[in-house]
Amino acid sequence: MFSRRIAAVAASVLLLTLGLGCYQTKTPLGSAASATVDRAYVGDFVMPGENKPAVVIRNLDDKQYFVEYTESKDDREPMRMVGYTAKVNGATFANLRGLTDNGSIDDQFLIMRVSLSPDHAKLSLRELKEEFFKGKNVSSSRALRNVIEANLDNDLMYEGQAHIFTRKLPATQP
Repeated sequence: MFSRRIAAVAASVLLLTLGLGCYQTKTPLGSAASATVDRAYVGDFVMPGENKPAVVIRNLDDKQYFVEYTESKDDREPMRMVGYTAKVNGATFANLRGLTDNGSIDDQFLIMRVSLSPDHAKLSLRELKEEFFKGKNVSSSRALRNVIEANLDNDLMYEGQAHIFTRKLPATQP
């Protein structure tokens, strides 16, 4: 029990430090059982510039993705996650859970808006703002979906601008 709490706190601190995905919740947006993998998201992506963050996305089982985030090319301990996507009025949101070294299951979902450019060369990750959801009814997947749906174009729901990553490898063919 103690190690799970430490892992959850460490993951939260890491996410905040990286500036990646500040909204975490025990309530997922949708369900992994009904999710399907969009293979266009599968690939290796980097931010432009030297020694910048990178994201690796793989198809686990046609329902979920394996996601690995590294802060820099020298990062020896990448953040590894498993997750799935859910559509809300045509917008795609990732539901990610951290993978731990001790095999415990993280009970927190990191939720962020994701999209690809039309040519699939750019991956956009837009964080949701933790403070925006405080005091709102997000006690169920349906309630969370309703809040997000009503605010898709509300900049106050997001933590700044999207992080844009460029694909390193050619786009995956369906």
